[in-house]
Formats: sequence, C-alpha cells, structure tokens
Amino acid sequence: MVLALLGSSAALGLWLGIQYLRRVRSKPLLIGLHLILGGASMEGTVMLRGTLADGGGSLAGVVSAVTLGNAVAVLLFTAMLSGLLTPLIAQHAPRKITSVALATHAAVGALGFLLFIAWAL
Repeated sequence: MVLALLGSSAALGLWLGIQYLRRVRSKPLLIGLHLILGGASMEGTVMLRGTLADGGGSLAGVVSAVTLGNAVAVLLFTAMLSGLLTPLIAQHAPRKITSVALATHAAVGALGFLLFIAWAL
C-alpha cells in the first residue's frame, strides 16, 4: 500500500515537473494531491520502520533494516520539506533558483523512492 502511495506521488511529481519544464502552470488541485500522497506515504514509511524491524532474524539484519528505514524516512522528509519551501523561494527568486530548488526536491524524492523499494522488498 505504501509503495502504491509513494509511486503515485512520484508519478504525479514527474508529471508536474514536465509541466514546469513546458512552462505550463500546474493546477493547485494536482499540487495538493501530490502533497497528500507524499505525506501519506511518508507516514506509512514511518509506521513500516517498526514493523520491518520486528521481523526477527539476526541482530545485524534488524539493525540494517532500521538504519535503511531511517535513511528512507529522512530522505522523504527532506523531499517534503524542500517541496513545501520551493514556492516560498519562488516568490522572490529568479526562475533559475526555483529550478534548482525543484531539481533538488525531485532528486531527493527519487532517491528516497528508490531506497524505499530496496528497503521494503
């Protein structure tokens, strides 16, 4: 379920990014949906951290699962925070700085998504 939420958020973010590059204004509803999907998947990731860590097995396996889960949670939180701060930056900054902020948001989010797949599967 979390993978579906995170994948949907990533796909919608990719679509919004393409629209930004085409200089087409994104609909606020789609931006809000991207935010909700990202927040729900981040919440699910935090809940999964405890579930996957209790899976038993060796101590080293549990420690590595918790460490990877923490890294995923930090990356998704950073992506969400950078996504929320980008519109504030964009109000007073040229398009070049806004593009860098959005690229950072996309890169951190993509890394978090890929790391989530490696961790959960």
